Amino acid sequence: MIWKPALVALAFTVTPALLLACGDKSDASKKSSDDDDEDDKDEKKKKKKSASPSGTATGGPTGAPLTTEKPATAAVPPDAAPSVTGVKPTVPVTDPNQQTYADVANKIADNCSNASVLMTSAPESVGADYPWTWTRQALLANQQFKVVSGPPAAHGEVSFEVHQASSKHNNAWVLVGKCSDGSTCNKLAAMNKAIVKGSASQPICGSLPMDLSPATMKKPVLRELGNAQNTLPQKTEIVGQCARLHACTIAMDPTANAKATIGLDCQKGPTKFKTDCATRYPCAEVMKCLE
Repeated sequence: MIWKPALVALAFTVTPALLLACGDKSDASKKSSDDDDEDDKDEKKKKKKSASPSGTATGGPTGAPLTTEKPATAAVPPDAAPSVTGVKPTVPVTDPNQQTYADVANKIADNCSNASVLMTSAPESVGADYPWTWTRQALLANQQFKVVSGPPAAHGEVSFEVHQASSKHNNAWVLVGKCSDGSTCNKLAAMNKAIVKGSASQPICGSLPMDLSPATMKKPVLRELGNAQNTLPQKTEIVGQCARLHACTIAMDPTANAKATIGLDCQKGPTKFKTDCATRYPCAEVMKCLE
């Protein structure tokens, strides 16, 4: 059976089904440093010059998007790693503002001091201990967000709570992300929406919708993500493995892989995929294993 996280609609109506994200592997384009302008070819032949090779694209130490393996001593090719401007940086993405996910349409003010995100929801039947597998793997693949156990106090810090909506919303379980500022929550929503397709991913400034309040909060969750490798999927966790393959594929190049479907495809036929790659860390090692 394929589980799908439920969608909280923008009108705050909860859908009872669980919708899982989907994605597939998209090969990164490679650019040889021997490429030169056509006009320089004759001159190069005369002088018998050869271009020196550039650094190899690999993953950063935290499973963040691609960076260059060697410190760049010359111009970095534009396909080295993703960035918000389309020109890829030479360092891993370590801050939400560096990420390349498309912004959500309903952003809140960046300086909002009471910011949160309706991440996604699940039907009452799954219980309060529902693992939020896809969001869990999305966060593992995007360590520009630092999961903390208490209230977030700095830009980039996030924490998570499970709330239960009212009967008007079918008593659904709602995963809520908390941030210290609106900018972090806007970026968190953008990342979650890109990876957990169909999720609500709705930033909120101030009071929560759906009759949610401090009184509806059941418990804090996902605190173990403060130590990233605590959430690597086990070899028997097919859903978690497929979610990680998908999350890493998107995180390594959000623009190129925005329409990837590896996650759902993997769940439909896991034997067709190298699911063992999902137990590797960081995402750069996952992608290298998938090649």
